[in-house]
Amino acid sequence: MTLLGAAAIVGGIILTKFMMSLRDENYRVLTGAAIDRGISVQELLRAVIIPDWVKETPRGIVADNWPSVRPRR
Repeated sequence: MTLLGAAAIVGGIILTKFMMSLRDENYRVLTGAAIDRGISVQELLRAVIIPDWVKETPRGIVADNWPSVRPRR
């Protein structure tokens, strides 16, 4: 997985955009799950995958193992 980050400030809140690259087999799994729910892969990631991951992952593990982010060019 590759993450490319870019931060923006909107209404005093820092928002970070990112791009994610997946292997074909992982993308097929996500596409199938999204189709089953009648939503797009992006909606699945935003509404289901990321919130579930944040709830289930202990904060210390996230902070210690977060992948590096490439600086904006």
